[in-house]
Amino acid sequence: MKVLDELMKVERAAFENVDGSLRVAATLSARRNSAVYSGHFPDHPVTPGVLMLQAVVELLSQATGKHLKLQKVNNVKYLAMMGPDDIDGCTLAATLSADNVATAAYTKADKTYAKIKLTLTNEN
Repeated sequence: MKVLDELMKVERAAFENVDGSLRVAATLSARRNSAVYSGHFPDHPVTPGVLMLQAVVELLSQATGKHLKLQKVNNVKYLAMMGPDDIDGCTLAATLSADNVATAAYTKADKTYAKIKLTLTNEN
């Protein structure tokens, strides 16, 4: 499953290269009809954390034009549950360094839902 096709939609995104690192900021909206939300959890939809990680990988893949793959989860802090209403208008900000270490955060207004650090690899 591609998370950015099934669960979230990128409404707009900005990319910039800064000192050898790629920075991406994307504004998201939820795809409320996703089967993920009907099963996780009925009557109280929550975005699965593993899919939040995969969305970071997919967004950075789109930004680089490369097929990136998750190699290692270095650190993840889930700070608040994120449902479809939280995703609408949420910003996913991610930075990919030259050594393929990605840092990312999901935020909306003054609330941070997750802070993420991953090591990615180019998939051939």
